[in-house]
Amino acid sequence: MSEQPVLVLENIQHAYHRTVAVQGISLSVQAGEFVAVTGPSGCGKSTLLHVAAGLIRPQAGTAYLMGRSLAETTDDDRARLRRSRLSLVLQFGQLVPELRGLDNVALPLLLEGHDPREARKMAASWLERCGAEALGDVAPPEMSGGQAQRVAVARALITGPQLILADEPTGSLDSAGGRELLDLMLGEARNGGAALVMVTHDNSIAARADREIHLLDGRIVSEAVLA
Repeated sequence: MSEQPVLVLENIQHAYHRTVAVQGISLSVQAGEFVAVTGPSGCGKSTLLHVAAGLIRPQAGTAYLMGRSLAETTDDDRARLRRSRLSLVLQFGQLVPELRGLDNVALPLLLEGHDPREARKMAASWLERCGAEALGDVAPPEMSGGQAQRVAVARALITGPQLILADEPTGSLDSAGGRELLDLMLGEARNGGAALVMVTHDNSIAARADREIHLLDGRIVSEAVLA
């Protein structure tokens, strides 16, 4: 593992209309590490992930990505990071509804100025690897939840990110499909030296992590090294 962590969260605190979501959370994640974040609904897991992705600016504390403070970046900087060095897979895919599956996957490359033909060729390859080759011409409103998740994972992996943040990325898939997609995500992370931080309620997924961080009432209440 590298000496400099890919992700560092220092004393993160955030609340919504006086309801505390996370309070005083600190976490460091190294390259090549798979960290599972577990805990009951409403304990702050998704908020923590959104802070790490730069989607939420915490009310206190600091998030660092590859040594760079996200508090010192602009909205455009953070968007650029999410297109290149960081990938986010949200629970329900969050695909662009107006774009077919192929263009959803190619979108990060297209926004970075890649050749459109090459970007779509890579997107087709990633759809196939994610078991979604039939969805290239399908718009998100016509996809099932599981299909949308496969396309979202393809979009997340196409850029070869250094950090993958995933919120229940296999929650809409059956057990076999979930294992298949997890194997792919974990394999890409390991082979590329990327860090993988995944929010999950699935004990079988958490058991495959290097570390499990368990949250309760917005705090880390336990941390177990599993590998």
